[in-house]
Amino acid sequence: MRKHGSSGFRRNDRRYASTPGRLPLPQGGRPMNTAGRIKALTLAGRIILENGGETYRAEDTVVRMAQSMGLEEPDAFGVPSGLFISFTDETGERRTNVCRMRGRDTDLGRVDQVNQLSRRLAAGQITEEELLRQLTLLSSPSETSRWHMPLTAALTAVGFALMFNGSLWEMLISALCAAVTQMIPWLLPLQHSSMAKNVVGSAISTLLPMLFHHLTGFGLVDAMVAGALMPLVPGLSMTNAVLDVVRGDMVSGTAHAARALLTAALVAGGALVGAEVFGWIGGVL
Repeated sequence: MRKHGSSGFRRNDRRYASTPGRLPLPQGGRPMNTAGRIKALTLAGRIILENGGETYRAEDTVVRMAQSMGLEEPDAFGVPSGLFISFTDETGERRTNVCRMRGRDTDLGRVDQVNQLSRRLAAGQITEEELLRQLTLLSSPSETSRWHMPLTAALTAVGFALMFNGSLWEMLISALCAAVTQMIPWLLPLQHSSMAKNVVGSAISTLLPMLFHHLTGFGLVDAMVAGALMPLVPGLSMTNAVLDVVRGDMVSGTAHAARALLTAALVAGGALVGAEVFGWIGGVL
């Protein structure tokens, strides 16, 4: 396969001007070269897949962006661990790019921003260079405070503890356990910190409420444990698995389902470990 060329085509190129469905670029804009377009399309798909977006959404967004750029026969195939992009450039040559997904997070705000950029590109409101710049910024590490996740998890645990008929004690203990769980990657900087967080976090979220009730007599253990564990439930993975299977994408659906089942098993195993540890400690206390 020939190396990605750096020669784009000019604004007055007849093929570019007559491309079906291609809206005029904003004033002062001009199309990027092939390498820049590949980078923009890859970034868009990667951001969606790595931040909890559905596989079909990543594929559809990449194809729509390519069509807005005037590329012919665009196609995209995504799986949770990779993205394949293919299109025919202005020279009539077929271009293909493969991107490996290595990170996994949940940030639907980034998914929404990519969708907004895709709509603006289709409407001719931004140039391709601006699109690439915005996508590069989106792909950079988040500048939010490291305390954002512990605080969010604590608030979530408070809500679930209240749903399970918890009072003030249950809400406070659940919030504490959920916040500590989100801090585990800071204390255990392992390669697979998400798995460690699920196991250790669920163990702590089971052990602390049981110890608190054993020592003070306050609180409902079930409400405290359930409220603390609910933020660890892989709801997004389960939802994406169902959506992918319904749409006929069995590969992505099976992968998301396997991830959800593994996470649920780790959470359940950690809770069992926490209960066993309490059995040992409770006999001493």
